Amino acid sequence: MKLTYAVVIEQISNNCGAYAPDVPGCISTAETPDEMLANIREALAFHLDGLARSGDPVPVPAMSVDDAIAYHVQALADSDAELLADYGDAAATLSTRFETVEVEISTP
Repeated sequence: MKLTYAVVIEQISNNCGAYAPDVPGCISTAETPDEMLANIREALAFHLDGLARSGDPVPVPAMSVDDAIAYHVQALADSDAELLADYGDAAATLSTRFETVEVEISTP
């Protein structure tokens, strides 16, 4: 089964992180954005395949990229300013991209 999820990719000077808002708990990191796309695709496939094999529901892709942008902006707005301050200069250099990734999982 092929599924397409919106993902949020955040990059600072030496690292990237990504998550799919439709799939809570599934995140990944990498050194470059290109590496990040491959890693989040692999992380999603592994996570979703594990859910399917254990009989748990697989989250249905519901968010568009625009929905993911709104979700991410709201999450930042809801963040504690003190928590963000812990990141110092890194928070100021944060770059965010929004993409879609297609993953294929086997169904039991």
